[in-house]
Amino acid sequence: MFPPRSEKYRTKKQEKQRRQSRFWLTLNVSLIIAIIALGAYYYVGERTSPDNEGSNEPAPVEYPADQPPSDHNDSEGISKAEEENLEPAPEHNGDPAAGGTDEGTDLFEPPADEGELSLPEEQEPVEMVHLHFAGDTIFSGSVASKLAKEGYHYPYEHVHALFSSDDLSVLNLETPVTERGTPAEDKSFVFKAPPKALPSMHKAGVDAVNLANNHTLDQGVEGLLDTLKHLKDSKIHFFGAGKNKQDAYAPLYLERKGIKIALCGFSRVIPQADWAAGKNKPGLAVAYDPAEAVKAVQGARQNADLVIVVAHWGKERTTKLEKHQTSLAHAFVDAGADLIIGGHPHVLQGLEQYKGKWIAYSTGNFIFTKKSTAPDTWDTAVFEAKCTKQGDCQMKLLPFRTEIGQPVPLKGEEGAQLLKKVESLSKDIAIDSGGQVRSLIEG
Repeated sequence: MFPPRSEKYRTKKQEKQRRQSRFWLTLNVSLIIAIIALGAYYYVGERTSPDNEGSNEPAPVEYPADQPPSDHNDSEGISKAEEENLEPAPEHNGDPAAGGTDEGTDLFEPPADEGELSLPEEQEPVEMVHLHFAGDTIFSGSVASKLAKEGYHYPYEHVHALFSSDDLSVLNLETPVTERGTPAEDKSFVFKAPPKALPSMHKAGVDAVNLANNHTLDQGVEGLLDTLKHLKDSKIHFFGAGKNKQDAYAPLYLERKGIKIALCGFSRVIPQADWAAGKNKPGLAVAYDPAEAVKAVQGARQNADLVIVVAHWGKERTTKLEKHQTSLAHAFVDAGADLIIGGHPHVLQGLEQYKGKWIAYSTGNFIFTKKSTAPDTWDTAVFEAKCTKQGDCQMKLLPFRTEIGQPVPLKGEEGAQLLKKVESLSKDIAIDSGGQVRSLIEG
């Protein structure tokens, strides 16, 4: 007996619906698998693209600006050169035989912390001016006789290389340069130099001279005015004296390597009060009353990067400082001086560092006579300074002996003894065997 037609139809319909359901389920599953496969293929393709070839590092992670990277950022602290030379790690894929692990170790586990590596920061070289200073210079008496025989180049045979290769060389010219003038009265020593002495000085590399001393007016105002003219004609700068008070106290401004230098000259030693420059009177910049000199230093401080004072002070032929030397030196530094070079005693005196600024109290003689009765006056030095635009200076002494009309370098034990002598005369400073000066006070 056969089932009714309607029941048979219903059974076929249900079977058809079940087949359709299985088809759509299979199709949906296949689509899902295909999507997953495409995603995986895309991911692998990105990992092995030319941009990432040779590296299996994880993608870089960006961190907020105020949050430092964690210890798991492998490339942090590795220099650019090191990063470019890294070899890609082999893909172990968890295979112990290939050096992997069967415990699911993270292939990108960072190495043990060995401290950060970084490239050294490139620093701009500090520009410095190279300066030389030397002591009292004359062309009279036995010096004149020596130069008449040897020539006016003779005094500079051992120093012209120093003076020609630096940025600025300064001497204390302790003589008027003139063929005229009236000799000063009531003086034990009255000097005079011919104008023909100056071209050799310029050729040797001397850039500037201090005129604030106790011999510049040895031939009167006429001799002073001639000196100013002959120095200009020989292209040698000067400071410390002038046609009036304003000129005499005015700093000499020179620029070297983009650093503006001010040179000021003052004398605390003059034989007569009328040697001081006046409003309409030629003369010297003096410092018995330091007010005018301090004012000039303060003005220089406002207009220059590096302020240097050349001071004529102290007592002749003694290594002991006078009270006014220290008080004036400190006043000049307080007013803005970066370096102070002293003269007049005809012997070397000590050095001091005050508020970070070097003070050389006496440079001794340089181109001078040689008195057998005063051997201390034979010792001298070229004072070398290297200074930054900010006014920080390094000091060095180059030991010399003053022979008649010519300074001669001291070598070996003689040079070492001279350096030790200056060190013993100095306050809280040391001088090494190369002449380098340093402070013994920290800071």
